[in-house]
Amino acid sequence: MNPSGVQEELIRAPTAAELAKVHSWTQVSLQRLVDAIWQPATFLAAVIWLYGGTFMDVAVVAMAAAMSYALGSIVMPFALARVDDIRLVLLGAGSVRAAASGIVALIGWRSERFSNDTMVTWIVIGMLFYQVSSAANVHRNPRSFIANQDQPTSARSRQVVGAVAGVIGGLVAWRALGNSALSFQSSAGMLLFLGGFAGLGAVWFQVTAPVRYQDLHQRLPVPPWSDIERVLQHPEFRRYLGVRTLIGMAALVDPFLIIFGMQRMQFGLWYVGAAVATVVLAQVIGGALWTFFGELTGSRKSIQMAALLRFAALTLAVAVPFMATSDWYASTFESRTFANWCFVGVFFLLGLAQNTITRNEQHYAMQRLRDGKLFPAADMVLNIVVVVTSLSMLVGVLLINATSMQTTVAIAAGVAFVAFVSTGFLASRRKRQARRRLVPDLRAEVHPVANRAERTSKVKIKRIKK
Repeated sequence: MNPSGVQEELIRAPTAAELAKVHSWTQVSLQRLVDAIWQPATFLAAVIWLYGGTFMDVAVVAMAAAMSYALGSIVMPFALARVDDIRLVLLGAGSVRAAASGIVALIGWRSERFSNDTMVTWIVIGMLFYQVSSAANVHRNPRSFIANQDQPTSARSRQVVGAVAGVIGGLVAWRALGNSALSFQSSAGMLLFLGGFAGLGAVWFQVTAPVRYQDLHQRLPVPPWSDIERVLQHPEFRRYLGVRTLIGMAALVDPFLIIFGMQRMQFGLWYVGAAVATVVLAQVIGGALWTFFGELTGSRKSIQMAALLRFAALTLAVAVPFMATSDWYASTFESRTFANWCFVGVFFLLGLAQNTITRNEQHYAMQRLRDGKLFPAADMVLNIVVVVTSLSMLVGVLLINATSMQTTVAIAAGVAFVAFVSTGFLASRRKRQARRRLVPDLRAEVHPVANRAERTSKVKIKRIKK
């Protein structure tokens, strides 16, 4: 007998659209897993420092991660204008990224056989090439993803799958670093290997994905100099550039906060893993909040919120060590558990602040310019600011070497406060004038029906003389 219709439906081969959907979800999941584990400001900073690296080593990896996307947005339009086939660029960047992932995976697999200097050297080299090669991922036009009918998956489904994979990666990192049965070399090596292996898989699924026709022919445009001049002449946009520069300069101490926690709060690996998971959780919550409060996207309140969150995080980072060593804390709490969790909250606030500024800066700029043709020029100017402010981490290294870690964190908190105050000079949205509701108003007193004269059937017609 022939199988029933239900059985035929179960044993049929998957269609090309279904395979493309699974392919897309797998690539996003693997990439989010890598991003969740290889966090430059938490896991990588702690690993490099514990292996005997310097502040400069930590700053180099963090700077490469901070400016990779922005640098790609600046360089790729000019590079692709000279290349006929985009697939050559993707293949070259994917090869470099795969090689970097393989290097980090190899040293993680053999971590107990390498010396500390060798581990630091290859981690820095591998992550530097990995982040630089990530710049090729911005070859597509960001506006083309708003409404594409030919995508195998929707943007929302990719975000959900990526968020789930990111949370899983953060929990795995927390569990591995917090396992007392594993040594530091074993747990760190396992996470380096896991990230490298997932990175290889993400590169494979990205390179083998079919390239759409519009990705081959609709490239990021190179903005003319006249548009850049128009953008820079706009007063509201210039004010925002000043605020954005101050917010970026306040990030000079971000990659060193986990080291500050290990020095002043005696952070163990368990709390380092908690900080890794907290950053991922902050990113997921931030994405959900900005989806819920969609009416605030691109408003002055969103920029103020980002500056306030950064100021609150750095203020908490300065205050918690003083609180933990005070007599009040010793008489109130039996251990430093509460203080340690408060310091972990610093990374939660920083994750929310970064997610907020990333989701709103382009929207805010374009709503003030009110000209969609200026988007490439505004995007390039904003990315140049991001690249320049990423170099502030070098200033953080100089301040730490000249003063102390505590003083540097306090200076960064002061810069964050100035950035928050400066958001008051930003332009807000133009409020729409509320429509006046017309309420009927009687001009004269209405007499009751009982007092009116009786109507007659006679009608007088008055003739008008011509």
